[in-house]
Amino acid sequence: MSRFELLLSEISATYINLPIKKLEKVLKYDFERLTRFLGFDGCILYINSEPSGVFRNIKPLVWFIDEKQESNRPLADWLRRNSYVDLSRFSYLFETWNKGAATTWSELGYIAPDLEITRKVGLSLGIKSSLSIPILFEGSTMGVLTVCTTGAHRTWPEGLVYRLRIFGEVFINALMRKQSEEKLQNALSEIKELKKQLEEDYHYVVNEINVGNNMDDLLVESQAFKKILLNVKQVAPTDATVLILGETGTGKGIIARTIHNSSLRKDRPLMQVNCASFSPALIESELFGHERGAFTGAVNRRLGRFETAKGTSLFLDEIGDLPFELQPKLLRVLEEGEFERVGGSQTIKADVRIIAATHRDLEKEVSKKHFRHDLWYRLSVFPVLVPPLRERPEDIPAFIQNFIGKHEKWKGERFDDIQPQTIKALQNYYWPGNVRELRNVVERGIITAKGRKIEIEIPSSSSKQRGNFSTQEPKSLREVEREAIITILQKTNWKISGPEGAAQYLDIHPETLRSRIRKLNIKRSPKPIS
Repeated sequence: MSRFELLLSEISATYINLPIKKLEKVLKYDFERLTRFLGFDGCILYINSEPSGVFRNIKPLVWFIDEKQESNRPLADWLRRNSYVDLSRFSYLFETWNKGAATTWSELGYIAPDLEITRKVGLSLGIKSSLSIPILFEGSTMGVLTVCTTGAHRTWPEGLVYRLRIFGEVFINALMRKQSEEKLQNALSEIKELKKQLEEDYHYVVNEINVGNNMDDLLVESQAFKKILLNVKQVAPTDATVLILGETGTGKGIIARTIHNSSLRKDRPLMQVNCASFSPALIESELFGHERGAFTGAVNRRLGRFETAKGTSLFLDEIGDLPFELQPKLLRVLEEGEFERVGGSQTIKADVRIIAATHRDLEKEVSKKHFRHDLWYRLSVFPVLVPPLRERPEDIPAFIQNFIGKHEKWKGERFDDIQPQTIKALQNYYWPGNVRELRNVVERGIITAKGRKIEIEIPSSSSKQRGNFSTQEPKSLREVEREAIITILQKTNWKISGPEGAAQYLDIHPETLRSRIRKLNIKRSPKPIS
């Protein structure tokens, strides 16, 4: 066996079962062995980075006998600066190599004048002689093996092209195996991510089924709520941030789901985080995730909701309870679409549509320095104010029928219709707990029903004791409410919103107060003329 065949055999055996992490280091070592064996100054393997198979953008993998040597320095520096080279500038090399033909120059200074750019660049890089051999893989040019001299001119025997092509095929086959293994690893990583995403989606789908909120809960008759649904229809197809305002129990979560289910992100379920249900120490990790070792107990990396909700909508319920120190991080997600995990430095892009909700008056929270002014403005791109149930009594019969219908389907039984006077009493009640309280009252009546007849009992407006609601109460209750609002308005000199405003004293949203003023026909009396 000749020395050449022995070297080829040794180098070929190196790549059998070689871990891909070691491939580039071993390649450069074998470039050195080959270069020293043949007596050249440098060896370069240009790798095709075009998936189309056209040999255009190339990545050089280089070894020189001495990169610091004066004659080698220009080429070494140029290749270090240009991690990718566009061959389109070198039309002759581009066309020749893509045809699978080799290029040889014994004296670069004497190549044809029409190859001026190739000659000029080659000379500026200190190349005296070069031999470049295209290497095919599955019919496409995937690489070019180049050997060159920078100290003296060389001639290139015909048999050398054939021998070097074999080495080039060994190198390229090893690189293609690396690419295949990397693609397989990437595919496995994607499968793991999809599996995790499916598990998250399953969790949320099951949660939504268990909660039982769906579009049936939006059967409405009131004009106020129909207007809200029109706004929802307008904003849903966009990616605009939506802020849902309203008292507890008004159905803000249902509105959020309706927006999501009418959006372009509806193929994945709505993700949800209740900002009030986590301690300040845990909510940051819940939203943004954490790296291993970020804090005591962080034994593994954890992805936050802004990562697991990629491609879908994230409902931030009770956003008014988000700790003040975390609000800048949420503002950054809204403005720049990026964040870092707790304890991490890698910037992560967020592809999430934000829907937020709160029962708090955020303007009041801003004035108290409990909520950032800039975050309030950024969240309220499209505010939706959900009116309390007492302002839309027309919806109560539809809600009652919906709640009863669900239990009829579940129990397989039919109930008698609720008496009109009972419906009227329910419509006249103040409903401080809104739709949630109405559902509880109806379900309690279903549970205690005697046969087909449902007995509805609701809390008294004057006490927390349960009892039959008298139809005579609403009139006095309305008057009491009217007088209370007028008293507060007079105390605040009819100032409604802002610090020391009537809404602040009553602890309700300014728009809710304005709605009550219109509903109760409250008008400011003109000042007497003295």
